Amino acid sequence: MMVGMKAPPSILAIMRRPWLVSGLLGLVTFLVFLPAVNCDFVNWDDNAYVSENQLIQQGLSWTGIRRAFTDVVFHNWAPFTVLSYMLDATLFGMRPAGFHLTNVVLHAATAFTVCLALCRMTGDVGRSLAVTALFALHPLRVESVAWVAERKDVLSMFFVGLSLLAYERFCRRPSGPRLAAVTAAMLGSLLCKSTAVTLPGLLLLLDVWPLGRISVGQPVDASLAAGGPYPRVTVRQALVEKLPLVLLSFVFAFFTIVTQWHAIDGQESVPLVSRRIPNALYAFNWYLGTTVWPLALHPVHMHHGVVRPAWLVVACSLGVLAVFAMALLCLRRTPAVTVGLLWFTAALVPVIGIIQAGFQAHADRFSYLPHVGLFLAMVWAVCDRSPAALRPPARLLVMLTMVLAFWVVADRRQIAHWANSETLWQHVLALEPDNAFAANNLGFLYLQQGKPKQALPLLEQAARGIPENRRVRRNLQLARDAAGIDQPDTIGDSPGPQQSDVVPRP
Repeated sequence: MMVGMKAPPSILAIMRRPWLVSGLLGLVTFLVFLPAVNCDFVNWDDNAYVSENQLIQQGLSWTGIRRAFTDVVFHNWAPFTVLSYMLDATLFGMRPAGFHLTNVVLHAATAFTVCLALCRMTGDVGRSLAVTALFALHPLRVESVAWVAERKDVLSMFFVGLSLLAYERFCRRPSGPRLAAVTAAMLGSLLCKSTAVTLPGLLLLLDVWPLGRISVGQPVDASLAAGGPYPRVTVRQALVEKLPLVLLSFVFAFFTIVTQWHAIDGQESVPLVSRRIPNALYAFNWYLGTTVWPLALHPVHMHHGVVRPAWLVVACSLGVLAVFAMALLCLRRTPAVTVGLLWFTAALVPVIGIIQAGFQAHADRFSYLPHVGLFLAMVWAVCDRSPAALRPPARLLVMLTMVLAFWVVADRRQIAHWANSETLWQHVLALEPDNAFAANNLGFLYLQQGKPKQALPLLEQAARGIPENRRVRRNLQLARDAAGIDQPDTIGDSPGPQQSDVVPRP
């Protein structure tokens, strides 16, 4: 090499650059989920939100922008989500590929922002990359990305990533404008979906670790005790600076309860103590188990006040207690595990079913925000607290590569199930033959296709499973009429209240 010339940077040196690493992860995420652009709309909420929504079909306009902020679309007030649909309709027309492409781009952008934020906060590019790769490529992400109606998930999470970046910048040098940027990013997330109401609490956890702005008891990390780029604050100061965020959380929690009141089951239909709390305990463990073994996934896990066996409720309670015990035990030696587990738990609170809105017992999409914390805990636990034989970087890299390769294959298989309404509901019924929701949606699809003989047994199954639902009974009667069967409706004594979130809108 000639004198005076600098040696080119090594691969390892390049891979320590947060922007580059985050960008590469975003690109990989985009390529893994790109097959979703070949999927069609499905006859579950896609019609209400997009394909049959005249507001969306008209594309962007001043009137449409105004209505996005004033109208409640399909029982949700999510102006930014509606605007994003309008933009897609303007750019791509009503072709489903354009809407799916936007979902894929947003998820890839989320992977980029979350990875970059974690790299800057923790100072550990390798572990931050592992956390975000596990989060972004996990098969539980498919439902949020491949389902057009769940645009609110990927768009809201993208703004959460921006919130984390803005908050890291604020913590380095606190100021009013920088706090305003955090508030604006959180507001953007809430205008897409209200699950980000827990963000102030999540940021408070980050103040403990990795930012080290506040301490719980004695210093829990040597590097934090020695000082860092983030000035220390008292607990009171940390709470006061988050008051604007807390106010946003309360406002949007109120809006959500008001707009979704029709779907919130009361004490009479799904009792709190005997149904909702046992299901919440079960769901908490379901998310943990499915994180480790993400197979046999489908989007329709029905609740309807299901009774969990006593032994299962006890076992699930022990599982929850074990998680909190682990969080407590790791507080001093590995605070990342504590923060990650508490993040996972706190982010699940709005969707765990204590306030039951809709029919779902649990759902893949509900793990989107919580999974960041869970993988944060898992990666730091493996790197810091696993047996010494497993800790060499080469072995950890091999383990991570094997897990991600398995997940990518599972992602592609899961995306294929979302190809269209028929493949989706056939997949659900193959895994859960008694699923009345899937039977109704597939039966109605066959009815629309002029196949009443194929639709009839499915709609009869759905009517037996949800006898109180008027729309299911109407679909069954339509199938009987189309098949030339003169049979009165004898299923159920009374139609009961209509539940628009249980069956498709057609």
